[in-house]
Amino acid sequence: MSYLTLEVEINHGHVVAKEPGRLPEKGSGLLTILQSDENGLPGLPALQALDALQKHLHLDEQKATEWMSTVREARR
Repeated sequence: MSYLTLEVEINHGHVVAKEPGRLPEKGSGLLTILQSDENGLPGLPALQALDALQKHLHLDEQKATEWMSTVREARR
């Protein structure tokens, strides 16, 4: 299994890849929406956003460590 991260633009609910040539013919994935505040800057610093995601996913310290290990193994 491999992972691909692409930058996208959203225009009136339509998601458009900035590099559509990199997309596979078929596939599935997850989309993370990064919303900006009124100044055009992200609302949370990266570490705070990761902490909020960890809490949202109900990952305690042990589960977070296991998840990081799984991601590392998948990248090899």
